[in-house]
Amino acid sequence: MLTVLSISVILSGCIKNIHQAELHHGQTSNMIHIHNQWVRAVPPVSHISAAYMSIINHGSMEDQLLAVQTSAAEVVEIHNVKKENDMMSMSPVKFVDVSAGGSQELKPGGYHVMLIKLVKPLKVGDEVELTLHFKNAGMVKVTAPVMGSMPKGEMKHDTKEYESLDHAGSHD
Repeated sequence: MLTVLSISVILSGCIKNIHQAELHHGQTSNMIHIHNQWVRAVPPVSHISAAYMSIINHGSMEDQLLAVQTSAAEVVEIHNVKKENDMMSMSPVKFVDVSAGGSQELKPGGYHVMLIKLVKPLKVGDEVELTLHFKNAGMVKVTAPVMGSMPKGEMKHDTKEYESLDHAGSHD
């Protein structure tokens, strides 16, 4: 009987540790799941990059991505790209809605996370730790690989159009 009890205690501790490890790696926090996260590699002379990801809300309440933090940049802002009067422009937003049971794509040409005043150049193969702050789910930590281009299977956008966007405000 003591052996069965000991095994039960050990297994429950392992399950708890697995859950904590999952949260530590930042792929999930309660009902918010992050997938396909990546950061764009930039030339050494560039001081700006962007992070992209898929946010899935498995909960029954709408949530909002309010802010993002990283030690890779001095300034981090959530931006959106909009077409107004036949002109594409990019500007900061206060939050990104993630509907209950829905998802939100942060991708080139749409919502994305701007990494401004990079601490060091971001090269392919590097990893960037991001802490996402949600209104209801709280903090979710993710590790995003630095890549030269969008992961295979992701929607492609006209990068020339994206790179020539009017950036609202100066980030120098």
